[in-house]
Amino acid sequence: MYAYPQGDLFSNIILNLLALMTLGVFIGVIYAILYAVFMFIFSWWNEQKITKAWNSIRYALVWFVLTLIILFAIPGLLRAIKVPWYRYYTSENVFKTAKRWVKKTIEIFNNSKPTIDSTDGEYQL
Repeated sequence: MYAYPQGDLFSNIILNLLALMTLGVFIGVIYAILYAVFMFIFSWWNEQKITKAWNSIRYALVWFVLTLIILFAIPGLLRAIKVPWYRYYTSENVFKTAKRWVKKTIEIFNNSKPTIDSTDGEYQL
């Protein structure tokens, strides 16, 4: 397998930014689709609300497609301008980094909830 520049701060910053951008767009797309479904259900055949719902779906699809283009075009662009470690910025590595961010976020929320201590019945943080 390809060796990754684990200690290179600049490479890790770029990879983390790409992962966070991907997560942000994914969350935005899910929100836009849920918003559109909500607007369709509660539009009561109001043309203005139906138009807003269709526009929400269109924007969600445009952002999703643009993100895919960026994720799959970045390695080629970086190779063309001869950036060192261009193979490090593959979509696979971006998704792995995004997965790590999601796991860290879930761990933070799971560890911040109070738990019951079975010995004295008191809550602990």
